[in-house]
Amino acid sequence: MSWFDKISAISLTTIVILVAIFDLRERRIPNLIVFPAALLGIALNSFESGLAGFIFSIKGLAIGFGLLLIPYLVKGMKAGDVKFIMAIAAFVGGAGIVRVLLITLLCYPVLAIVAVVREGKFRVTWLRFRRILFNFLGFFVSSLKLYAMLLESYDDESIASATTPFGVAIAAGTLIALYSEFLKTIL
Repeated sequence: MSWFDKISAISLTTIVILVAIFDLRERRIPNLIVFPAALLGIALNSFESGLAGFIFSIKGLAIGFGLLLIPYLVKGMKAGDVKFIMAIAAFVGGAGIVRVLLITLLCYPVLAIVAVVREGKFRVTWLRFRRILFNFLGFFVSSLKLYAMLLESYDDESIASATTPFGVAIAAGTLIALYSEFLKTIL
């Protein structure tokens, strides 16, 4: 590992840990961390590889943004998550951010299960999961839509769902991608 790789890895590790802690405590991702992080990723790659490093970072930013645009537009995630992914992408580039996102998507269900168990909301989570699933499947088999409506009548909307900050999953996915070979051969 070159000195550049070490500085980049230490910087990115520090950033994702800070964001994860902040997201756990405040349930938001601060621009004060992610914007300078993106600039640092661009600067480090530009310093190391010149124009090619700059393009590497900008491609990563664009791919990170593009991959999360639709989930953001349908309110599947918040803008802070998108900006966090873009900051990471400035360090790891396009292929790197695809790998980070794939690993993140594998980490998120584990973190969600921990949140459901910690908050004691298994029953309501299972009900809402089935309702969403059967609502979706109702597009293909209409009788399943009726079952989803029945499940909705059992739901107590006053009970909040368990929440899992996606920034923590992003941080976990980034650290796994950074310090392991997991999924490296497919990208």
